[in-house]
Amino acid sequence: MRVAFGTDAGMFPHRLNGKEFTAMVESGISPLRALRAATSTAADLLHLPGLGRIRPGVTADLIALPGDPFDDIASTDSVDFVMHHGTIHRWITS
Repeated sequence: MRVAFGTDAGMFPHRLNGKEFTAMVESGISPLRALRAATSTAADLLHLPGLGRIRPGVTADLIALPGDPFDDIASTDSVDFVMHHGTIHRWITS
């Protein structure tokens, strides 16, 4: 996998996270809880209240997926793009 437009591949180590979400749901955790574990819950544990949430005044990196992760958690394996600090970075798979 390559990241296009000069983005840093370490910016968003998503490829492993997608597999972790699937494993969490297969072990009985709800998709909502699995997604929160990587976002708001992680931010709370790290005492970083300005991360892990989507609302005015906080830092949010967003991803676009081809499907609804609440219906199919495996859709987290296929990221269409990442928005990091307000800039969209498209993923190119090879």
